[in-house]
Parts: sequence; structure tokens; C-alpha cells
Amino acid sequence: MTEPNEVEGANMGSTGVPTRDTQRDLAAAHGSLEPWFRRVTDSPDLVLGEVRTPSSSGVANETLMCDASWSEAGTPRSGSFVIRVSSPDFLYKDVDFAAHVEMCRALGKNPDVPVPRIVGEEADTSILGQAFYVMELIEGQVPEDSPPYHTGGWVADLAPAQRRELWEDAVRVMAALHETDLADVAFLDRPHLGATGLEQDVAAWTDYGAWAASGRSLPVVEASRDWLLATVPADPPTGLAWGDARIGNMIFKDNRVVAVLDWDMVSLAGAESDLAWWAIMEYLYTDSAGVPRLEGIGSPAETVAEWEHRAGRPVRDMEYQLVFAAYRMAVILVRLSDLLGAAGVLPADLAAEMVTNNSGIQYLATMLDLPHAGTIVTPWPGLGL
Repeated sequence: MTEPNEVEGANMGSTGVPTRDTQRDLAAAHGSLEPWFRRVTDSPDLVLGEVRTPSSSGVANETLMCDASWSEAGTPRSGSFVIRVSSPDFLYKDVDFAAHVEMCRALGKNPDVPVPRIVGEEADTSILGQAFYVMELIEGQVPEDSPPYHTGGWVADLAPAQRRELWEDAVRVMAALHETDLADVAFLDRPHLGATGLEQDVAAWTDYGAWAASGRSLPVVEASRDWLLATVPADPPTGLAWGDARIGNMIFKDNRVVAVLDWDMVSLAGAESDLAWWAIMEYLYTDSAGVPRLEGIGSPAETVAEWEHRAGRPVRDMEYQLVFAAYRMAVILVRLSDLLGAAGVLPADLAAEMVTNNSGIQYLATMLDLPHAGTIVTPWPGLGL
């Protein structure tokens, strides 16, 4: 039988695995979007090309793509666009869909953190059935999640020195992101959840865990929640946290980052939160999947060291942050298993196994030495700092 971690490795992040059993009528979407583009761009002669779906897209939101041509003051113009559509079946809880737009606009001020330019946003659900926003398409390549880029594809085809260049630039951009002025992302502050950004995010994710469990008993998740709430570090640094921090959420051209993507998990939990998530996700796709890391791609420990060099300070509270990252992975996989099971993508027995014994739960059990009824096939390998 397929191990739960094999399914998880194919479904975390931007995977192209559908969570709904219906497909959008793309011709109808074209009919709705063409007048919208004409209005937003103030180009009555705009012609919208075929609306299409990308070969790989995330499980959190629906993604569409299209090209358009128009004229400005008699000069022919053309462009390519990405449309992100909100979802009635969110992977995440209490999602602020507008935060994606606000993040792109806030980071657009920083030349060291490239993000797509927002063309427009639309709250009127009568156009596509859900709210959506449109951004310019950034030309480049995204490291694959399914199958993971460590197993093949364009990253694997690079020379080790080129992969090192790619990885170093990814860490450089992440470190620059962490220098974002808090005033520019004040909309992320949730003071009702805690005094610091980390306290706020822990409160939000422990609430998510209860929501994802839907009344089911998940002893390892519950014990880890209690540990997180009881041991929040004193005075942790508040700063921008990307959330789903990893190479797979970046677009590259010539081994340089040309865009940072995906703000579903953004918060003010600080840089260490991102470094821990990066480590957890890197291990999910390599050590826990039995896949050797590509030469040139830094290990999680090397990523921390490179970040420290770029940021000019040591990391703090990494044991806590790693447990918090594993907790987030565990509860996200609980929710994802329900969505995939409901859509018929996962058989019922495999979905049930993923709820109670996913890799995040196994990491937590070994990190905190917790009793666990399931078989541990993906123990936490340790960060090695």
C-alpha cells in the first residue's frame, strides 16, 4: 500500500492535485473575464486569448492563465496574466484572500524581493463565482513539487554549481523579505490573538488544529498543542514570516529569483518560523521520502547558516520553531486528507491513515518523545545545528 508520506510529498504546496470534483467551464470564464479586463485596463479594444489552467497549481486556490492584446495611444500592447480564484473549500481557515494582493503591493516597494505586479482585484462573485485577483505572469521556472525536484526535472538537470547559485539566491531573497518594515505589513497584526507575532500565529494555528480535527481524537497533535502553548518563547522577535517558505514557491530565471509566491500562511511570526518551515518541507521531500538531496542544494542546517550570514544575527528558539512547523504540517495534512478524500482523490482508508499518522504527526512524536499508536516510518531526522 502507498505510504502516507508518499501521498503527502505529492500534495503539499503547489501540486496540481484537485480538491474538488468539478472543473470550471473555461469558455464561460473567458466570456466573463474579457469585459472585466477591458474595464480594469481601460482598453475597450482588448482581446483576451484562451483561458487555460496551468499544468501545476495549488490545492489552496484555483489558478487560471490567459494572454491579452490591446492598444495604448495607438501602440499595440500584449501581456500574459495569472488569475487566482478564491475557493469555497479552503485548505486553510479564516483565510484573508485580500492579503495576497496586499503582500504583493507591500513587497513591490522592495527591489530585493521580487513579486508579481497586481493588475486588479475583484470582490464581485458574480463574475467567476468567487472573488479573484489578477497579476502579471512572470516568465521563469518553478521547482517541481510533484514529483519533487530532487528526483528529476530542470533543477536536477543543472550542474551542482548552478544549483548552489539557485539555492544561495533563494536564501538571499528570503533574508531580504525578513527585513521588511513592519509598518508596511501592519495589516497582518492580530493583537486580539497575542502580544507578539509568534504568539498570534501559535494561537491561530492551534485554533486551526481543532477545526481540522473536527472532533476527532488526535493525541499527538493535542499533546503538541499543549506543549506549544505552555512554552512560547519569551519576547520572540516579531517580523514578517512568508509562511510557506521554500524554493518551490519561487520563480527562477538563470538561477536567480524573479518572483516570490504564495501568501496563504503569511504572518508576523518572524524569520525563524520560515527557517523551521523550510527545514520541515525540505526533509519531507528528501530524507523522509528516501530521496537523496541534490548536490548544490543546501541542507536545512546550511540554510540556517546561510541565513545567519545574510541577516547578521544568530537564529533563536529553533527547537520551539521546529515543533511549531511540524505541528502546522500535521494539521494541514489532516485537513488536506479530508479534502482529497471528499473529492475521491484519495481512497477512504488512505485518507484516514493520513489523518492519524501523517509525517507531521510522526515528526512531532519523535521530536517530543510522545506515545503514538501509529507506525513511525518518517522520524524527525534532526536539524544538525
